Amino acid sequence: MEQEAGALRLSVWMSMIMAALGIGFGLLTESDAIMLDGFFSLIGFVMALVTIRVARLVVQPADQHFHFGYAQFEPFLNAAKGLLMLGVAGFAFAGAVDAVIHGGHDVKPGLATLYAILALTGCLAVGAAQRKAAARTGSPLLAVDSKNWLIDGFLSGVVLLVFVAAVALDGTRWAFVVPYMDPGLVILLVLGIVFIPLRIVRDNMREILAFAPDSAFQEDVRARVEGALEGVPVASNQVRMMKIGRFLYVLNQVVVSPEFRPGRVDDLDQVRARIAAAMEGFEPTPVVDTLFTEDEKWAE
Repeated sequence: MEQEAGALRLSVWMSMIMAALGIGFGLLTESDAIMLDGFFSLIGFVMALVTIRVARLVVQPADQHFHFGYAQFEPFLNAAKGLLMLGVAGFAFAGAVDAVIHGGHDVKPGLATLYAILALTGCLAVGAAQRKAAARTGSPLLAVDSKNWLIDGFLSGVVLLVFVAAVALDGTRWAFVVPYMDPGLVILLVLGIVFIPLRIVRDNMREILAFAPDSAFQEDVRARVEGALEGVPVASNQVRMMKIGRFLYVLNQVVVSPEFRPGRVDDLDQVRARIAAAMEGFEPTPVVDTLFTEDEKWAE
């Protein structure tokens, strides 16, 4: 938890710095591409503040208001991030198309190049750090945050390439292209990155709506459960599951055979303990409920 909180605090401070750089240089250079980069960083700053609160919430135990805990806040926040990114990209795309139609506009490529170098270095460094932290902690919040930083780094890298080209073309017979380079860059950037927030929204909406995980994931869980039930007289077994944020909820409904006659409740708890042991180390963290019945209808 402390590692995750430290990584999120890094994201907050760096997002604030990058947003100030992007919006400031965007105004100085009159570049829409740099303004787009700055607004992505501003979204990252605002959402990072919220993310710190959500990261504390999702590990809290269930209470009288949320009987099943706060896990659903995690995919909800990630989906909101994706939607905000799509909104900013949409407005930027519309503005860039309008600029191209009306002859483009001049920018100051020298200052823009300086900004792009600073932004590229900062974004890639933070993105790499967040990816390592996500791998260590298993945090979906950090996984999405690392993608946001890498998107920002991609934007900055393309900005750098385009404005280096603009400096090279200025004063040549190709100088007429330079006013179109900034809005054209925005259009290319939006088309290049739009699939990333779309995927973030899709994946997290699936979790909010309690979609079952993919088939390979389900097969792994079922194999573990069935292995733990080996030797138990079982007529059938229904395993249902849903992944929400960093938690996996597994409902295991065991239809026992008539010859299964536990002497005490503790006998059933021993079977539950075997299943829990089989799920140890599984990512995301599993929460397993195992129910026993002799009547198939209760498991349907």
